[in-house]
Amino acid sequence: MEIKSFSDKGILPTKKDVLRVHLYFKFIQYGIKPFENDIDIILELYLFGGYSNTEEQNKFIDICIAKGLKKSPQSLRNTLSKYVNIGVFDKPKNTLLAVNQKFIPKVECDRLVLLHTITHAK
Repeated sequence: MEIKSFSDKGILPTKKDVLRVHLYFKFIQYGIKPFENDIDIILELYLFGGYSNTEEQNKFIDICIAKGLKKSPQSLRNTLSKYVNIGVFDKPKNTLLAVNQKFIPKVECDRLVLLHTITHAK
């Protein structure tokens, strides 16, 4: 069996871009095929810190609508519900929602570096 590897380095403009790469990797790992817009919503919720009450939920919805991520609150709720059902979000209560840490762990830092070792099964 021959094993090849390569190393690559890159600098992305923002921490959000680094998180996007990591999230996309996790989606591929778990066989999830997201829409680009859905990734933006998931990252927005992550950076918002999730929400734990109706006021925060409404504020998050308003931010997403203002950024043009969805056209209506109901459309946004439908997208959130889709990702709750497949385990991307943790939702222990109706007005409590956060990104599952198996997709993006909580990190508080100024600079974020990803170190992935990726291989294939077949």
